[in-house]
Amino acid sequence: MKSILLLAALFLVSTLVGAAEESNKSKAKVEVKKVEEQSSFRSLLDQTWAKLRRYGPPSARDDAGKQVTLVAGVRGAETTTSTLKPYWKGDKTNDPAYLNEVNAFNKAQAFANIGDFKQAATAFDGFLTGYPDSSLKPNAQFALGLAYAGVADKARGVSALQTFVQGHPKHPLASDANRVIAELQKL
Repeated sequence: MKSILLLAALFLVSTLVGAAEESNKSKAKVEVKKVEEQSSFRSLLDQTWAKLRRYGPPSARDDAGKQVTLVAGVRGAETTTSTLKPYWKGDKTNDPAYLNEVNAFNKAQAFANIGDFKQAATAFDGFLTGYPDSSLKPNAQFALGLAYAGVADKARGVSALQTFVQGHPKHPLASDANRVIAELQKL
């Protein structure tokens, strides 16, 4: 009699454990899918940020915002009596207004590089307000949309990216913006 009760109790416990495991497995599958969707979107954002960095102004700072020393050299005779002074038409490297503009853009980009999308969105928004006629405006509009997407502000991200695409349909990043818009609308 005791053995029958013991067998019945073991059967009941194993049935309950099996049902709980099956329930947990089905829940885990749903959670894994959500994580995979989020990680594929994060991967898309990372790829798009990398493309944006290539179109932006060069920065003498690394991703953490630390100053980086860049060294270049020209090989030639040391006894040259004339000094070579290359000139580029439209060179703005000594223009303080232009340098401030580039520094503001790079500062906003640095926030995005370290993953602080909230600060990046604020900085890019400030850049667009402070420099409305900047040659970097398209990149800043695009980056603003990505920053909003990075903080899960879907509506503002889509709006900023649509503004970018409408204003600059032939920009090299326009197709990327459309891809991000489509992904944001799926979420």
